[in-house]
Amino acid sequence: MIDLNLVDTQHIQSLLKIKEAGSANPFLAFLEGEIKDAAARLVKADDTVTIHRLQGRAEAFQDLLNAIEESHKVVKRS
Repeated sequence: MIDLNLVDTQHIQSLLKIKEAGSANPFLAFLEGEIKDAAARLVKADDTVTIHRLQGRAEAFQDLLNAIEESHKVVKRS
């Protein structure tokens, strides 16, 4: 999880710009695609190292999506 309270204002503004671009934003589509790809590869994974690596990958991309989604809340507080 990314604690947005610890992130620089400049970075929060960048996340907010991505959010404001809307669902047609290619970067958001990329992140969502990477999460789906990691999930599909997880289903087929047969060793714990690969499973843990793919779980971490999916979690990192999901954390970025969550940070983008929540960025407007942090901007309003500052």
